Amino acid sequence: MNATCPNLPRIAFAPTVLVVCAILVFAGLSACSSHQPPPSDVATTYATPGGYWEGKGKANEIPMKDDFRTLTRSADYDFWFTVGDDGNAVGEVEILYDSELKVQNLPQVTVPLPTASMTFAPSVGGKVTDLNPRRKFPLVGVLANHQLTLEIATPESARPPIEFTIRADPGVSAGFNVQRAGPGSVKGNSESQVIKIPMMPFSPFNGSAKVEKRPAGPFAATYDETGKNYSINWSARQMGGEQRKAELTPEMQQALQKLRQQLKR
Repeated sequence: MNATCPNLPRIAFAPTVLVVCAILVFAGLSACSSHQPPPSDVATTYATPGGYWEGKGKANEIPMKDDFRTLTRSADYDFWFTVGDDGNAVGEVEILYDSELKVQNLPQVTVPLPTASMTFAPSVGGKVTDLNPRRKFPLVGVLANHQLTLEIATPESARPPIEFTIRADPGVSAGFNVQRAGPGSVKGNSESQVIKIPMMPFSPFNGSAKVEKRPAGPFAATYDETGKNYSINWSARQMGGEQRKAELTPEMQQALQKLRQQLKR
């Protein structure tokens, strides 16, 4: 035996030293061994990027901003998917949507009366009023050339809209050319009006994420993009195993074909 313990006196073949080293090695705490090989199943489990993945992300956007109005919207989301040998990914995404309209600096309005006049400052505001602004959608993706592209499989026109409500003083709509949502959408009083607008759930994915393999660990994807009026940040990592599986529906198949065609351009 040629091993020596660096933390013990350098008596290479002393019986006491050998016994101590043997005990430490048995306990898995020895400094006598110069190298501990990684578990053999790590390389096997994460040899390819296939299998089960989980991820989460956040998207923020300001689709409208001028001297008076600022409209913001956001999406917080969790998702999972499985990647097949062909690089196709199928799964599900759950998104919590939010949106807010702020209107300020509107000019004051003067209303003439028989004996006097009245001046008031119009106020407008809006927010998501949907009782459940969470939406679940089937998710598809393509993993190829160390790039992962994800997208909601449901077309935008088929996604259940989210209720957004604008409250304003009489005659003020903050410049929105909208149709009121039927009887009951506008309260019949002289103080305020309520305008309900269906907000389409938008996709929080845009572009392809870089896929990298972590040292002695799983594959992971990260997407981080910030533009003039938006930011999208999401990440996902390979979890191993097949905790959940998604059935490939005709809608998902069609979305996959469309996504692959877009990636070829």
